[in-house]
Amino acid sequence: MNMYLKLYGWLWEAFGMEEFSLREFSSIFPSPQAKKVVHDLVSDGYLDRIERGQYTVKEPHVFVSEIVKGNLDKERIIEKAERKYAFCGSDAVSIWTDGYYFTGFTRGFKPIHIEVLEKDLKYWREFFKKNDVEYVVEGESRTLFGLTYVLHPRNKIKVEKKDGTPVVPLKETIKFCKENELTYQPALEYLDNQYKLGLFEDYHHITH
Repeated sequence: MNMYLKLYGWLWEAFGMEEFSLREFSSIFPSPQAKKVVHDLVSDGYLDRIERGQYTVKEPHVFVSEIVKGNLDKERIIEKAERKYAFCGSDAVSIWTDGYYFTGFTRGFKPIHIEVLEKDLKYWREFFKKNDVEYVVEGESRTLFGLTYVLHPRNKIKVEKKDGTPVVPLKETIKFCKENELTYQPALEYLDNQYKLGLFEDYHHITH
């Protein structure tokens, strides 16, 4: 646990929802750099500046909600990237089914799967770190949470555009669905109906 998070706990213990000044902060928390510490606490979202020199502690439930919102707000950061990529896996399914079918997430983990060139991995690591975005490279072992970009490195990737969105080809998406048919049967039926693929005679999950 970092120092500021611990200090946040004690700030809430000391002030609760009461407004306080920089002088009051210093009287309770001796610090040679009180002004800088308070500035950092405001920047990191632990405190709210009410007016010049006056602050309140962020309520815990608001603080937590803002952490989650800040993470989810990074969903479209990929549009700023300057390297080739394509949505794949469950995200490709969602794109090719026009949002009809989406899965592969939990209440605490919302992955975004993209194929990237293996030679560009260094760029992608720096890109996500610079933008404070959670990411993981396929095969890495770590605890996954929140909105996380999952990078699937490839020697080469094929990219098509679906309504302006870079995505792996429909053929690859259908293959992915077939390999995971128990989960993606409804998506396969939608794609079959939409693109006249001739995969099924009857549908169990959609209507014509």
